[in-house]
Amino acid sequence: MSTGSLLTRLGTRLIGALARYLAQPVSRPAASGDVLALSPRLQPGDVLLTEGSTRAAALARRLTRSPWAHVSIYVGPLEPGDDSRCIVEADISAGVRAVPLSEFNGQRARIVRPLGLNETDRQRLADWLVSHIGAPYDLTLAWALTRRCLKLPAQRTIVQDAKRFICSSLLVQAFLFVGHPVAAGEARYVVPRDFESAAGFEVVTALG
Repeated sequence: MSTGSLLTRLGTRLIGALARYLAQPVSRPAASGDVLALSPRLQPGDVLLTEGSTRAAALARRLTRSPWAHVSIYVGPLEPGDDSRCIVEADISAGVRAVPLSEFNGQRARIVRPLGLNETDRQRLADWLVSHIGAPYDLTLAWALTRRCLKLPAQRTIVQDAKRFICSSLLVQAFLFVGHPVAAGEARYVVPRDFESAAGFEVVTALG
């Protein structure tokens, strides 16, 4: 095995270990109310801002100076059941996946709704998101955002990988697909809190 191949393998293992470490849960006071109570109010395309419950979430809140560490999106039930998978998100260890609403139990949450989307737009949005389940997490972009939040000089120009996502870039790309941009500036630097104040979105309800 060449030195280059060995270093690549070691780098991959280190990145994987870091992702698993950051995905570990940390204790945090539980929010009042039940996140499942939000279910009747949700429409496909609704954005779910949550505080998170992991080491990565704690770091994101600190870096962005926001109560919101994570953003995901409601696509509608993907199978029968009272608590079926209905939320699509980009998770640091699992990549893009679908989870039930109960995944966010105990967390403070806020629903932000895109304005002006018709039923066809919402369905196209949901279909695009579901089609990207299984895509990997974009650790390079996550690191670039971390450096930006810390006001460190960029190491190099970041070219966003169209097949890898962090939680916010997944939603940015999905909304661009239906012609509903989240940000007027550099879309790759959108963070969860930006959805709360973005033009074309409104806060519907909050929990906790």
